[in-house]
Amino acid sequence: MPANIGAVSAIPEPPTPPQRRARPARRRALTRETIVEAAIRIVDHDGLDGVTLRRVADELGVSAASLYDYVESKDSLVDLMLDQVLGEIDVSDLPDDRPWQDQIKDLIRRARSAFVAHGDIARATLGRIPSGQNALREMEVMLAVLRKSELSDQVIAYAGDLIGLIVGASAYEESLFAHTGVGFDEFLRYIRDFRRYLESLPSDRFPNLVALAGALTHVNPDEDERFEFMLNVIVDGLAAQR
Repeated sequence: MPANIGAVSAIPEPPTPPQRRARPARRRALTRETIVEAAIRIVDHDGLDGVTLRRVADELGVSAASLYDYVESKDSLVDLMLDQVLGEIDVSDLPDDRPWQDQIKDLIRRARSAFVAHGDIARATLGRIPSGQNALREMEVMLAVLRKSELSDQVIAYAGDLIGLIVGASAYEESLFAHTGVGFDEFLRYIRDFRRYLESLPSDRFPNLVALAGALTHVNPDEDERFEFMLNVIVDGLAAQR
């Protein structure tokens, strides 16, 4: 009998089936617009200090070096971000037939709302002159409204500068509170404590602080009285320059 009769034949390994090739991670098409959009997403979440070219590159899944074909530096990126935010302000219905005071207040409110919606990016407006296409459009509309006021050209020019400061400073201040993680109830408790502190000061040394402690720490959660007061003072002051 042959030696191999009854032995179990070894089964060869089957052939390896063709493997599905893993697709590389899809990257968003790199353009100046996608870079700015990514930067604004970062500032919305982490604030202006969180925006770096490397962080933006990570957001887009590209190398930081590749961004330099579209933006020269963080400063130039911030300029583009500011112009993008300015483009969110709807001025298509301005100027209109209302008194110029009402129109300019409306424009300031819209601008402030646009900046408040994007973290502390308003901080970048302080000491910077936006000059992108959207910035030029906003300035043109603002000047058109102000020129209905019969103010002199120089007063109008000063007013434009003042309005930019109002919008930037007010929106930046609001962003500071919004990103602290402190709830409104906690904020009210602090204000009440601060009022009591002012009231406890020696009235012979600080008679005015003690007397106005309640007014100085007044908070209205339903209406933005403080901002509206500022608007009225500024616009009424401008009207008085005629």
